[in-house]
Amino acid sequence: MKMILKILLAVSILLTVNACKKTYEDGSAISLRSKMKRITGKWRLVSMEGVTRLNPSVEQYMELTKNGISDGVYRAYFTNFQEEFCSILPDTVGEALYTAEGTWEFSDGAFGSACNIGEYLDKKEGLGLSIDAGSNIMVGEKWKILRLTNKELKIVNNICIDDPCLFYWNNRTLTFEKE
Repeated sequence: MKMILKILLAVSILLTVNACKKTYEDGSAISLRSKMKRITGKWRLVSMEGVTRLNPSVEQYMELTKNGISDGVYRAYFTNFQEEFCSILPDTVGEALYTAEGTWEFSDGAFGSACNIGEYLDKKEGLGLSIDAGSNIMVGEKWKILRLTNKELKIVNNICIDDPCLFYWNNRTLTFEKE
């Protein structure tokens, strides 16, 4: 009986260590919570690196839920987010704030929207965010997750060499704090 308990304990330790390993380059070494539990919740934007934040006095939020829409795709809500691109009103690029529904999903493969120069990510190192821009248009972008703890989420959008990227015409790193 003691031998069976020792074997069960050893197997559970191995499974726990494997599930808790570090995934993100700026992430913690060990986490007892799954990626899904860490990433779901309401996140407040606390900093934006690489570009000047256009409306720093306005609180911006995104809420990533566990409400599944399709396989691996979940409902998201965005409050006071900058409009990415408006071909009809080019003078308002990056200035308009809006609140909308959208989706999120863990992603892998290449990321970097407008640049066509991307980095290939390991499984679930990326975050796909899409926002309903109205008129049946979903504006989406893939991000690389740099840090994911229960209280902090840090993501980066593009890796560009020559050409500017769409949003603010520059790369950006966003840091969120969980509410």
